Amino acid sequence: MKAHRTLLRTWDRLNEAIMVLAGILLWGQMVIVNIEIVSRYLGRPTTWVAEISSILILWIPFMIGGWVLRKEAHVKMDLLIERLSPRSRALINFVTSLIGVIVMFIVTVAGFLTTLYWIGNKTPTMLMLPRSPIIAIIFVGSLLFTIQFFIRALENLNQWRSGQVREMSLDKFESSL
Repeated sequence: MKAHRTLLRTWDRLNEAIMVLAGILLWGQMVIVNIEIVSRYLGRPTTWVAEISSILILWIPFMIGGWVLRKEAHVKMDLLIERLSPRSRALINFVTSLIGVIVMFIVTVAGFLTTLYWIGNKTPTMLMLPRSPIIAIIFVGSLLFTIQFFIRALENLNQWRSGQVREMSLDKFESSL
């Protein structure tokens, strides 16, 4: 049991580190877009900002998906579910998490195969960046999301079995930020 908790703490730290990195990338994106705005105003537009910015737009959501799920900060349709008993909610969350595992596993495999397919190819742009590292974030982010859905499924199964349901309040979420 202690190893299980240590593994979960390590996983949470990894998710936090990835979230920090995604935040840094978001700030970086804002900086380079502002550089582009100033450069265009001065009549010297850049050739690389649009490409780097579009890559970051792809990367950031895939990086933070697992973190958002862990914090239960995603959009939920909870009008009906809130009327159920905590135990029934845990069961429904278990089932939906299993569905999430299956769907994200399919996306993970597709992301892996797509990454392999694009090895050796470059983007048809001025920078001519290799495509596979750009697309690899789909595989990596989907894998992180799959693992988080699996952890969520196990937590909800344990809550359903024990009858002790852990609720993540908005206050607890905000304090974890």
